[in-house]
Amino acid sequence: MVMGRDSWVSRQQAYLKAIRSYYAPKTLQAMERGFRTIHRALLDLRKEGKVSTTDPRRLTKDDIAVFLEWMRARRTRLGIGLSHGTQANYIDYLNGFLRFEHNGVIDQMRKMHYVRFPQKVSTEVRVLPESQVEEIRSKLRTMPGYEGAVARFMVAMYAYSGLRRSELRRARLEDLSMDTWRIVVAHPKGESNWAVSAPAQILPPARDTVADFLKGRERYLADFGITLSEALVPKVTEGVAGYWTDGMWGKIKAKAEKWSGIKFRIQTLRASFGQMCIDWGCRPDAVSRALRHKTT
Repeated sequence: MVMGRDSWVSRQQAYLKAIRSYYAPKTLQAMERGFRTIHRALLDLRKEGKVSTTDPRRLTKDDIAVFLEWMRARRTRLGIGLSHGTQANYIDYLNGFLRFEHNGVIDQMRKMHYVRFPQKVSTEVRVLPESQVEEIRSKLRTMPGYEGAVARFMVAMYAYSGLRRSELRRARLEDLSMDTWRIVVAHPKGESNWAVSAPAQILPPARDTVADFLKGRERYLADFGITLSEALVPKVTEGVAGYWTDGMWGKIKAKAEKWSGIKFRIQTLRASFGQMCIDWGCRPDAVSRALRHKTT
């Protein structure tokens, strides 16, 4: 039995709506992407006659075993296999959906050790040495225009305040205080669930860049005849100053990589902040608090 896409999507959306209050928006977006991949895989496997159905209420142990084999053999666009973490996430997403549809087949398989399920493994935390962070910043000094100002601000803030990707992108101008050199994290990880707004300290190496960016920000808005904008890092679209989308934010990071000639990830800059604090002699519990971790 092949379930139509509309039926699968409507039931999947009902499931996501039911669990919405338990997860952060970014997690729900990741789950939605995962469900699209799972559904496409089941449709292909059904066409090949390898699974008996695509209906979540009727998937069997054999169907799940075939899906597990599909994940192990799957290759990404880079030609590498799916990571164990991704495979484990797909199974967790599917299991939650099947439970919602009153199908406990994956739970039964786990209890009976019917097959071996992928396990999440801890990944190495990558950091950049302070010298390389400063090399990136040095090369970005010649990057022109407002995009150059944003790129310099982005790298400085992530590396010397420890903000997460969306925490800076969604920051408001009023969140920043140059008197105390702190920025209130108004949209933290776990927002609307367990997290609360908290300040992050901006360390001295970033402060001149922050001051320069605010001057560039004012000039950028003035070019459009705009005097006020809520966003700390505004993006003017069709005459309206708003926040950057995550996709466009990523494109600025990519341009910064190309200009500097150094590949980096925003998560790596945040981790580098923690490592630099340790290198400067800070206690691990103080660094944990600065990164707003739940535990050391």
